[in-house]
This record gives sequence, C-alpha cells and structure tokens, in this order.
Amino acid sequence: MNDARGEPSAPRPALGPWWRTLLGSTPDVIALLAAQGGVTLDGLTAFGAWSHGGGPDAAAAVRSAQHQAYHARRGLLAALQGALSTPIDQEDVYLLSERIDRVLSQARNTVREAEVLGWEPDRHAGTMSDRLIEGTRSLVDGLALLRKEPVAAGRRSDAASDAVHRLERDYRGAMASLSEVEDLRAVLAAHDIYRRYLSVGEAIVEVADRLWYVVLRGA
Repeated sequence: MNDARGEPSAPRPALGPWWRTLLGSTPDVIALLAAQGGVTLDGLTAFGAWSHGGGPDAAAAVRSAQHQAYHARRGLLAALQGALSTPIDQEDVYLLSERIDRVLSQARNTVREAEVLGWEPDRHAGTMSDRLIEGTRSLVDGLALLRKEPVAAGRRSDAASDAVHRLERDYRGAMASLSEVEDLRAVLAAHDIYRRYLSVGEAIVEVADRLWYVVLRGA
C-alpha cells in the first residue's frame, strides 16, 4: 500500500495484547471450565478403572488425562488473560480451574505412590474410586448448568460433597480393615494410599464449595 505521496507505507504493527483487551473479547470461559472438568472426569474414570484392577494401562490413561488437563487449563488461562469481560468473576474462573486441576493431580499422585510402594488396589480402593467419579461427575454437571440454571448448579455442588461424605465412611471402613492385616509394611502402604483417596475427595469438596460461592455471588 502507498501513502499520500505515492511512497510505500510502513506495514501496520500487529495488534498486541493491550489492543485485544481494548477492542474486547468475550471467550466462553464457562464452556472452557466445563471442558477442563470433562477431561478431569475422563481422568477420574481411568483412575476408577485402575482402582478396580485395571493395571498399567489404566495408570497410563490417568497420566494421559493429566497431560490433557494441563493443556485445557493453559487454554482457559490464555482466554481469561485476553478477555475484557467474563460472565462470572475472573478470580472465580481462575480458582475453579485451579481446584479442578488439583482433583486430577491428586488422583495421579495416588497412582504414582502406589507404584512406588508396590501396592495393588483392593476392593476398598475400588469402592472409594466410585465415590470420586460420582463426585466429579456432579461437579462437571454443575459447571455446565452454571450459566442458565445456577440454582441447579448449586444442587450438583451439594451432590458432589455428598459423594465425598460417603467416601469418608468408606475410608473409615477401609482403615478399620487394616487391623486384620499382619504384614506391617502392607498396613503402612495401604494407610498411605487410602489417605490419598481421601485427599482426592477433599479436592472435590474444594471445587464444590467454590462453585456454590459463585452461585451465591451471582444471586
């Protein structure tokens, strides 16, 4: 392109991040949150398969889901950085994403520690993993409902917490069963792994609590 004097004009600079902010962008951060939650649910489903004796293949699926979840979270944060406005507070988006990420990280760490200790999942692990999948699915449902049915999203948050409360009962039963095991090394390993299942549940409750906060804040 030429200027008014017929001379070639300098190329226009590319629009930088501050121009994107000025011009405005409204990424669907709730959909991105739900997508991250969906990857987390896939990972917890693989974790459940591992907990029911799925072996190395299921363990590998948990690690693969964690890798996918990392990229889903990075994509969400990039969209959040360039957004002029979001349907819910940006801090809430960030914290929900962070806490969702923690759920799958805790599950992956459980698999890692079990592999290091040479511990094989038992029936208690299978039962507790079922509760974790149930809780995670409720969270994902709640995120999907957050925009149009916030009250229903809050109820799904309650359902996630209820699943973890049932997990806590299962955990106590699993711990009580260790009194029948004579091998001290096996008892210590199982104690550590059972506690990690409870940690995954605690991470789910943290997401549920924040989800309810977002619902109440928007009421």
